[in-house]
Amino acid sequence: MESCALLFTGGEGPSVLNPKLLPPYSYVCAADSGIEGALALGFSIDEAIGDFDSLKDPALLTKLNFTRLPRAKDVSDTEAALILLKERGFHDYLLIGGGGRRFDHLLHLYSLFEKYGPPKLWLTAREESFLVKESTSRTFPLNSVVSVIPALANGHSEVTSVGLYWPLDKFSISMEKMSLSNRVVREKVELRVKGDPVFLVKRV
Repeated sequence: MESCALLFTGGEGPSVLNPKLLPPYSYVCAADSGIEGALALGFSIDEAIGDFDSLKDPALLTKLNFTRLPRAKDVSDTEAALILLKERGFHDYLLIGGGGRRFDHLLHLYSLFEKYGPPKLWLTAREESFLVKESTSRTFPLNSVVSVIPALANGHSEVTSVGLYWPLDKFSISMEKMSLSNRVVREKVELRVKGDPVFLVKRV
C-alpha cells in the first residue's frame, strides 16, 4: 500500500484531470465541499470530513463514510482532514482544490504546509504545483509559464535550473524572493534544490 493519500478540498479545482499526472495513492479523502470536486472528476471517496456548510447538496453524504464536525471549531475543514490523514498513517498527500478568490482561505491553506508538510502535488483550477525537495526533471510544453516559490512559509532555498528562459543559478527562494513567471525554453526542465523544498508551479 502506498503511504500517500489524495485530498480534495473546497475552492476552485481543475475541471478535468489527467490521471497520469497523479503519483500513486491509496486513499481518497474529501474536506467539506471537496466532495463535489472529487465526485465531479469521477473519484470514489473513502472518507469525508467537515461541517459541510459549503456543500451544495447535503444528500451526497448519504452515500459516503463521513465525520461531521461542529461549525464552531478551532480548525478549518482542510486542517481537520490533514489531521485525519495523519491518524490514518499517511505521511504524504496530493492536494486538489483550494484555488479561487478567497485570499484568507488560500493564505490559511498555505500556512498548513508548515505544520503538516506540503503536498507532493497541488492542483487548482489555474495551477499545477509540483513539490521539489532535492531535484526534479519534468517535461512541459515549450513556452509554458512557470514559477518557483517556497513550499513552506519559513522556507529558505537555493535553486539551480536548466531549461528556463531566465536561468537560476543558486537563486535564493523564500517569502522575500521568488522566481515568478519564467518561461520554458526546453521541453525538459530540471531543478536542483539546496535547503527547504520548493514548488515548481506551472500555470494552466
